[in-house]
Amino acid sequence: MTASETASSRRGLREWLRGGLGDPKLGDNPWLLAFAAFAIFTGFAGDFWRNLTSWYGFGAVSLAVLVGAVVILINKRPLPRLHHLPFPLLLFMAWCLASTIWSAYWPETLLASLVQLVTVVVGLAIAVTLTRPMLLRALSLAMRTIVGMSLVFEVIVEAFFPNGVFPLYMLAPGVLESLTGDPGATFETAPPGFKWSHGHIFSGAAIQGIVGNRNLLAMIALLAAIAVTVQLLSKQLGRWNALIWLVLSLATVLLSRSMTVIVACGVVAFAALLIWIARPLRTRHRWMLYGAVAVAMVVCGAIVARFHADLFALINRSSDMSGRGDIWWAVTQLAWEHWLAGLGWISYWAPWVEPFKGMLVVDGVQYLQAHNAYIDVWMQTGLIGVVPFVLLVITTLIRTWWLAIDGEQYRDNRIPHSAMLAFLVMVALTVQSLTESRLLVEGNWLLLSSLAISSKLRVQDLPALPRRTLPAMTGPITVIDASTLEPRPIPPTEDLLLPDSAQCHTGGDVDGPGGGRPDTPRRSSTDGT
Repeated sequence: MTASETASSRRGLREWLRGGLGDPKLGDNPWLLAFAAFAIFTGFAGDFWRNLTSWYGFGAVSLAVLVGAVVILINKRPLPRLHHLPFPLLLFMAWCLASTIWSAYWPETLLASLVQLVTVVVGLAIAVTLTRPMLLRALSLAMRTIVGMSLVFEVIVEAFFPNGVFPLYMLAPGVLESLTGDPGATFETAPPGFKWSHGHIFSGAAIQGIVGNRNLLAMIALLAAIAVTVQLLSKQLGRWNALIWLVLSLATVLLSRSMTVIVACGVVAFAALLIWIARPLRTRHRWMLYGAVAVAMVVCGAIVARFHADLFALINRSSDMSGRGDIWWAVTQLAWEHWLAGLGWISYWAPWVEPFKGMLVVDGVQYLQAHNAYIDVWMQTGLIGVVPFVLLVITTLIRTWWLAIDGEQYRDNRIPHSAMLAFLVMVALTVQSLTESRLLVEGNWLLLSSLAISSKLRVQDLPALPRRTLPAMTGPITVIDASTLEPRPIPPTEDLLLPDSAQCHTGGDVDGPGGGRPDTPRRSSTDGT
């Protein structure tokens, strides 16, 4: 290898490290980044581990992630106190666990509550240890890895397995017969929905990727596109590297043929436009913007309700959104029977439990979700559970919005590009929650809980307007400063600006021009921090 080739290889490695595991010179901890990226990968690619290694293998991987999170939290001092965490999150978790008392399937309810709690613990570890640029790198690395592996996987299946492939654990004797309920079932007679991938990447039909689900793959690709775009603006990725991944991510969205995610792409782009419009506006003008957006949403909703059949026909979809109307009706009828307290928490439905056993079967495949997170929560936890869950989503949206647009909380009012990541991710997850229940489980729940915690630690008071909080309320969180900058003296009686794990009044993000100085870790701030 020539000297020029060696230099080029080293530059490529440095580029990958900057975009993936970060740069230690900027205060990034490669081990924390690797943990966060692997945890997010496992959360969103749970079906990959299950299809490859069975539920036992997935359980082992999940246990490893939990152990890593616990080790991180044990070594993190000090930790946030309970009252610093989002109250709707705590209330919702407590109610899910309490539903074990009246649940007709209480062992499954208890197990589902513990799994939900474990996911929150992992989200907490990410929220209190990763700075905003580090979270951006971890999310991007995880999503790009899934997208890249999925495209390679689909090409291999198309080339060598033209009839598609089944999950490897189904090769074990008796598994396929048990899943289909047919003693003589074979891979030729099994329902197509059991396949891991159909291998349609070159035939024009939808692809499933390593996650085995086109809707989930499309959402992962959208999150990859969001992260890569923010990295490009923040100069975490080189231009050509970012553009290649952006094209691959958007191509994956199209190849997945998920109309929900295609709509979400438009909504996310509109949300990014709103951030750009709102940042320079004064508070009074922002309220005018909110009013205009609310009117536009009402008008669009009325148009969709009035002409939904024609609109869905234009995109070659049924007016009930591919059968979701029937699913929502069936689940709603069940929810009305237990409208106040619910049947009992179970997250994704256990197919062996009544009343979910055989409740919704389409083409031989049993559906295990309501395809709407809010209807699902209502059925399982009743109105009492829906209220804190909806509040959790709304408050996280509002807090991440203010973190994206309010320049007063950043040094010299310079908002780093990475500040928009959390809000855009929340918008994407919220749109998907209207037609999928993924927000309640695995990767979506991991991101929701982590962003809810991190945004609460930075914005203690839910702002209808930008607010400031006293040091005693902000709690112990990690703050970042740049040692080359002199901290601004703050009088004892002055309210402190809201601290941020990637930004406080003594430092800034690494986000290119206008983004401040490189991040370097420092000990925590006030109130015992």
